[in-house]
Amino acid sequence: MAWPIVDFNGARYYQGQGYTLVPVDGTGVAHVLLREDGGIMGGVSGVEQGPPGKHAEFDEKIDLTPLAPEDATPDSAFFELITPPTDTTPGRWKMHLALHTGKTGKDGATRWNPLDLSTNPKAGWIPAVKTDLLGFELVPQKVAEVFYPGEIKNIGTGNANGTMAAIDIPPRPWPRRIRAQGQTVVTGEAADVRVNLLARLNGEANGNIVGRCVGIAQTDRLAFSPGKPIGPGSTTDDYDTIPAGTSATVHIRCERQTGTSTYTATAAMSHFNIEAWPL
Repeated sequence: MAWPIVDFNGARYYQGQGYTLVPVDGTGVAHVLLREDGGIMGGVSGVEQGPPGKHAEFDEKIDLTPLAPEDATPDSAFFELITPPTDTTPGRWKMHLALHTGKTGKDGATRWNPLDLSTNPKAGWIPAVKTDLLGFELVPQKVAEVFYPGEIKNIGTGNANGTMAAIDIPPRPWPRRIRAQGQTVVTGEAADVRVNLLARLNGEANGNIVGRCVGIAQTDRLAFSPGKPIGPGSTTDDYDTIPAGTSATVHIRCERQTGTSTYTATAAMSHFNIEAWPL
């Protein structure tokens, strides 16, 4: 069986027999069913198979037109042909969208409760991002602090070394680095006396040095240079620090370095404090 070819109004057509189905609903699609001359409806064949066509291409950028929520313009979408297809190249289309944006929501009444982050919240603690970056937790707010001695004592004659003040530092939930500040005046009883001003952490006679001034004269104004001395035993990062949750005491000392005579230092000419910096 084959499709017969006939002439009609000067043009040639394939001739077939079949049915035309027109939907009652005007929005539907009409169907035309044809069979070859002498064929049956069970085997409907194509009129003619053309050559393979080129695929369609779409522009990756969508032309989006946002519409205000109250805009009466209906949402819409269509494709624009921007490069017509040819026998050797595909066509290219671009999508255009016009969509309404969402309305602004009403203000909520949500409140962030400290119990949402910790079963045991404490005053002064603040929210912070967790180390795994997957949530929040309450942590103590780290602040720098300054501590002063309750009293400053004189160092009288006859002492090679003496403690002028002890400054107590209470514990905090974070580690801290200690820095000594202050000054005094020492008066040597002989020309060969040289005295250093030292701040020692957690050891009156041999604690780590967290502030120092090197004396150079018999009578000397000694002012702290804060921080640890650079030398053997002081190079570790924790040398001048206090661990989290730990208290400490800083001893302000005058210690003779050279000479055999002694010296004096008075509270009236002295001033000291300790800075604790959070880490």
